[in-house]
Amino acid sequence: MRFSILTVTFLFSFYLCSQVVTETPNDIFRSLATTDTVSGAKVRVFQDSKIENSLVNRRVNQIVKTGTGAGFRIQVFSSNVQRTAKAEAFEIEKEIRNVFPELGVYVSYISPFWKVRVGDFRTSSDAQAFQPELISAFPNLKKAIYTVKEKINY
Repeated sequence: MRFSILTVTFLFSFYLCSQVVTETPNDIFRSLATTDTVSGAKVRVFQDSKIENSLVNRRVNQIVKTGTGAGFRIQVFSSNVQRTAKAEAFEIEKEIRNVFPELGVYVSYISPFWKVRVGDFRTSSDAQAFQPELISAFPNLKKAIYTVKEKINY
């Protein structure tokens, strides 16, 4: 009986000692600075602190960029002609998506108007800077193109 208790105690203590708690590093710099468990080697990185700060800021900005918030879009079409407005709106959306596939194109109906708006710009100046590209690709929409403040996707 004593032998089995001693054996169980020994095995339990061995099990506890074999459990290594590893903290996962927050970023690549901390990961490189940790000592290797097998060889005991450690990497030293000599660099300007601006590089690490830049990487950290980039990660923070990527987290912030998801979701929705205040911003600007470019309105390219608006019509309340019941017979043709809906079809025109979706045709314009299709054409813009073909020319600018990376750009968000949004069709909305707010009675009695069908509207097509383009982009998810954080600032008005960003939206206005893109307007010449839209005008050059779609000169027939030149009169209808202007910047509007709207909730955008990040």
